[in-house]
Amino acid sequence: MRLLQKRWLALTLMLLLTAGIFGYVVSGVNAPSAANTYRTSLAHSGEVLWRGISGIVQRSTNYTGYTPLAAIPETEKGYVPQGYCYCEAADAYIISYYHDDEASILAMVDAQTGKRLKTVLLHQNDGTAFTGHAGGVADDETYVYICDGNQIYRISLDRLQAASDGAPVMLTESVVTDVKCSYIATDGEYLYAGEFYTYYSDGRYDTDPTHHMQVSTTELSFARCNAYTLSEINDAFAEIPETTVTPTAAFTVPNRVQGFARLSDGTFALSVSYGRNTDSWLYTYADVTKEEPAYWLNYADRDVPVYSLCRTDIISRLRLPPLLEGIDTKDGKVTGIFESGAQKYKNGKFILNSICEFA
Repeated sequence: MRLLQKRWLALTLMLLLTAGIFGYVVSGVNAPSAANTYRTSLAHSGEVLWRGISGIVQRSTNYTGYTPLAAIPETEKGYVPQGYCYCEAADAYIISYYHDDEASILAMVDAQTGKRLKTVLLHQNDGTAFTGHAGGVADDETYVYICDGNQIYRISLDRLQAASDGAPVMLTESVVTDVKCSYIATDGEYLYAGEFYTYYSDGRYDTDPTHHMQVSTTELSFARCNAYTLSEINDAFAEIPETTVTPTAAFTVPNRVQGFARLSDGTFALSVSYGRNTDSWLYTYADVTKEEPAYWLNYADRDVPVYSLCRTDIISRLRLPPLLEGIDTKDGKVTGIFESGAQKYKNGKFILNSICEFA
């Protein structure tokens, strides 16, 4: 009798699993389309399971594929590095940071000597401290861009270079986006601004539900990265952030993206990380803009093509230490920073307080 019960139980579980897989595949046949409730629930359960397992299972810390270029300054003062870019016009690395109790900052590091050139305090237009996350920083050799929430701020590179070490620099110009900007990047033609997503029941990293898309029969995307033509977006910056800018193109991106870069051959590099004890990954994706758009977004002034950065588009993977953040390119190589050197993460499994070049 017990053997018969076990067989019925096994058969029941097998039927449920088969039905689940069938339902998962069938509900994704019409991709790309808005993510349905069933598949979204499964994806969120998988995300929670992934975080739980990856937080427990400790993989080897014998990392390769990175070369330190310079130390990340200011981390000993409680600042947490987030955004990063290499500014060719100044031959300097620029890093954005937040602080739990102080104004957010930008630091400039000489790319030749690795020495800190200056640190400036970010202030609001009214002179009060800017305490935003400052998740991303980028430059186009004329302006430096900083993102926080749904806003992108800019300051002129000349003004940043003229500022004294320790001086406040006011964020007087901004635009509004329809993405929750966690990272930004430029490639000389476009400014990219994208979202970070990982599921929590309290919604701490939620994105707009209209950004949740079934991009293939086996993959959902819960975040988006917009691409803005630089000349167009620069005409929209104003002292009062009332202008919501329309992208030229957009991309669906995977969960846990911390940094984004467009390489000279048109491919895309994404840094993916979450958790002080969990490996980071640097993924390189094919140039999906050579393909037909996955779908279109309808704005009042234009229709915008959306391209999907899917698992099938990954052409290389590099496993890296935890807490990889902003990335950029320098001399044809991807470079970037880690936040593991911040005091906030000093109990992580691998501390790397360096600007690094990646193989």
